[in-house]
Amino acid sequence: MKSALPETPPPPRTALPAAQLALEAYWHVGRHLRVYALQILVLSVVSWLFQVATSIVVSLIPHASLAAATGMQQLVFVVTIVTVLLLGGTAIFIDCMRAVVLGVTPAVGHALRLRPGETRVLRAVCIYWLIVHLVPTVIVQLSYVADPLGLDWVPRLPAPANFVFYWGWVLATAPLVVMSLPIVLFEGAAAPVAQGRQRLDGNGGRMFLASALAFAPLAAVEVGAYLVRTAGPFDNDPALYWLFEFVLMNLLQTATSFATILVMSALVASAYLRLSPRIESVYRVFD
Repeated sequence: MKSALPETPPPPRTALPAAQLALEAYWHVGRHLRVYALQILVLSVVSWLFQVATSIVVSLIPHASLAAATGMQQLVFVVTIVTVLLLGGTAIFIDCMRAVVLGVTPAVGHALRLRPGETRVLRAVCIYWLIVHLVPTVIVQLSYVADPLGLDWVPRLPAPANFVFYWGWVLATAPLVVMSLPIVLFEGAAAPVAQGRQRLDGNGGRMFLASALAFAPLAAVEVGAYLVRTAGPFDNDPALYWLFEFVLMNLLQTATSFATILVMSALVASAYLRLSPRIESVYRVFD
């Protein structure tokens, strides 16, 4: 029996404007640039201090061979960096999302702690990292230690190829799960990854393009840092080399990673506003 009630047509699919989303991301970051810059600086310094502490601990542990020592150092380095990026990146993500979506003013201290109830977002970020970042991280790090460990089966890729592979993989796979993060933060859905894919509704390609456009300026910074490093301006001075390579370049690399998290958080927030009808009227800027 056919219902006499009028049928409600489904809402039209929202086509995400890729270039506009990338511009909006930087506009949102620029609204609180001083706060975000201080957040990134503080977290980068904290990360560097953790790396120094773990390096000292690893150097004091006796190893059977030079290869074992190299492998242990690289493993501890990666675990330290990933842990700091997950914790600090989650805090930056939450602060940025609330600023863009709800209009809450961010603060420097927000990047240094996770408040009660925010651990669910950390779990979602960890799942995101496992899906998006684990594979390229393992492959790139193996290529760095293949020679000292004698791993003949690992392909040796030059640093530029590693960079292109890593970020190509991340940008291509992120749209599969990234919309689950704001859903976890604001909605607490039971199946956020599935709902995120449904919410994206065929906009995966546009999300990839928007992410690539937003990442381009940060990629230029990383490429510039690599070119300066390979030029070796302080190779003949051990003190200046240590200051340049292990302090300045290390801080810059970590800061670029946190800046990428920040910009992508703003990008995801802008997309979330367009794809979430219940809150789209709260904060629309460029429409």
